[in-house]
Amino acid sequence: MRLALFLSLLLVGCAKQPLHLSGVAHKHPYHIHVGHPLSHKEKKEISKIIDNVFLEIDETYNHWNPDSELSRALLTPKVEAILSLAHSFYDLTEGWYDPTLGGPIKTFKETGNLPSKSMPVTYDLDGMLKGFTIDLILERLFQKGYQNLYVEWGGDIRICGNHPTGRFWRVLVDDEPLDLIDAALATSGCQEQLWDIGSHTYTHIINPHTLEMLEVKSGHVHKVSVLAPTCALADALATACMACGSLESAYAFAKKIKKEYPEVEFWITSYEL
Repeated sequence: MRLALFLSLLLVGCAKQPLHLSGVAHKHPYHIHVGHPLSHKEKKEISKIIDNVFLEIDETYNHWNPDSELSRALLTPKVEAILSLAHSFYDLTEGWYDPTLGGPIKTFKETGNLPSKSMPVTYDLDGMLKGFTIDLILERLFQKGYQNLYVEWGGDIRICGNHPTGRFWRVLVDDEPLDLIDAALATSGCQEQLWDIGSHTYTHIINPHTLEMLEVKSGHVHKVSVLAPTCALADALATACMACGSLESAYAFAKKIKKEYPEVEFWITSYEL
C-alpha cells in the first residue's frame, strides 16, 4: 500500500512555510508536518520533543534494547501503563493481538525455526509500539499548543487539525484518496520481512492461538490497513487482523470489532500469488 501526503504547501517564501521535519528512527523514516508557520524557537522545541520521544521509546519500551526498562522487566509506571494498554488490546481482540509472544517471534527471526509452545512469556510490543510512538509524539506536540499536525513514521500516520491550506489532511489508501479528521491509520503486511523455509514462505506475524508463523499463500490476508481514533489501537488491530490468516477469519474479526467501534475501518487485501 502507498500512503502519501498530498503536500500543497504554501509557495510564499521560506519564512511562511509550515515546518517539515524528517529523519530516521529505529530504522524507519519519519515525516512530521506542522500546519502553520513557526518561529525559530518553536522549531527547536518541536525537534527536541521528537528526539526525546524516540529516546524514551528506546530506553523504556524497546525489547531489542537489552538495557530498556521492558527488557530488564522493570515495572516502572511507564512500563506498567503500556502493558496495561497492550493487555486491553489483547482482551478487545480476543487474543489475536498478544504482546507476550516475544520468545517465539525472536527465535523464529534469529534462527528460522518455528517456535515451540513451551517458551516462557516475553513481552514484544512491536505490534503496537510504532502506533504508540506516533500517538506520543502527536500528544506531546499538542500539549505544547501545536494543533495542526501530521505525524508519520514507517508508513503509519496520526493527524489532528487541518492542512495549512485549511482543508483536511489527505492520504492514499490503495490508491484512493482519504481525508483524515483527527484520526490514525496503520498498516500491517507481509511485504517486508519474509523467510523461505522449504517450500513455504513465512512472515514475521504469529498466530497467537496456534503459535504458527503466518504463511504467505493464496487465500490468506497479505495486508491490512486500519483507521482508528489512535495509532496504537489501529496498529494493534491491523496486527491482530493479519494474524487471523485466512480471509474468512479476517473479515469475521473486522466485523466483530466494528460492532463495538463503528468508527473503525478496515481495508483487507489478498494478492494473487
